[in-house]
Amino acid sequence: MRLPGQRASPYTRGVTHTRNLPPNAGFAPDLAALRRYFWLPIGALALAVGAALVIGVVATPSDEARFRANVVVDALPPLFGPPVLPGPFDYARLATSDAVVQSVAQQTNVPVEQLKTRMTATASFNRPEIDFKVTGANALAITRTWQAAFADAAARQTPDLERLLVQPYARQLDEASAVLQRVAPAAQNSPGDPVAQQKLKAAEENYETASKLAQSYDVVATTMRAQAFTVVGPHVQSAGVGSTRGRLGAAVAIGLLAGIIGAVLLDVAMRRRASVAGSLDQAPAAMRREAERRADTSAR
Repeated sequence: MRLPGQRASPYTRGVTHTRNLPPNAGFAPDLAALRRYFWLPIGALALAVGAALVIGVVATPSDEARFRANVVVDALPPLFGPPVLPGPFDYARLATSDAVVQSVAQQTNVPVEQLKTRMTATASFNRPEIDFKVTGANALAITRTWQAAFADAAARQTPDLERLLVQPYARQLDEASAVLQRVAPAAQNSPGDPVAQQKLKAAEENYETASKLAQSYDVVATTMRAQAFTVVGPHVQSAGVGSTRGRLGAAVAIGLLAGIIGAVLLDVAMRRRASVAGSLDQAPAAMRREAERRADTSAR
């Protein structure tokens, strides 16, 4: 009942007043929700960790191992001619050469014929790294042995690779020497023949240039050093489920996040339900009777 002169209060059903809340409320409702529904984050965490462990057990183990390496060459620039150095494709061929495969076979007790079909080294253009892959049983142990054998071969055989690459200059020196030996007697026998003397001069110049090139590249091959660096260490190719440590870390993060969000949402839903129920209880009597009448009408 409202007294004469009293102002009617506005209708506030379903309206939440926040002006009376303490200014330091902050995350207090959320923390209260976590304490009230503490079992939800724990259950979500347990489910996520269990799923990660089960996935690791049922996943098919891979029989493929890989590593990636890069060879850094330290060499003097040639005094004559363009720089010529071994590249990734040269070292990829060295990695699968008979000497390296034989070394790996002796240390792993695996026949050479089997290793040749199981070991592959792949190089790509515009990329210094080489990808190494071993398939079959005991792939990881073979990969580690291959890594050491390749590093040793790269350090010892890089000068041989350099000499192999500059063989055209060595052949050019042999050809220039043969030409010089052929035209020199004719020029000596005919000192007044301008054609013979011109041929002799051209042959001597070609021989001098070829000799300088050959000597320059020989110095480079003699003084150069090479070292193989592992970019990605030997590892077993995953079956698409990641490592055990990675799966457990992701499971903990996802489980806790899902549990906390679920607890907060559940608390919000429960509070909203309680608010609606309280609003109905505090509604005016006329509205309550109207609601009861509608309920009776719908029941009939």
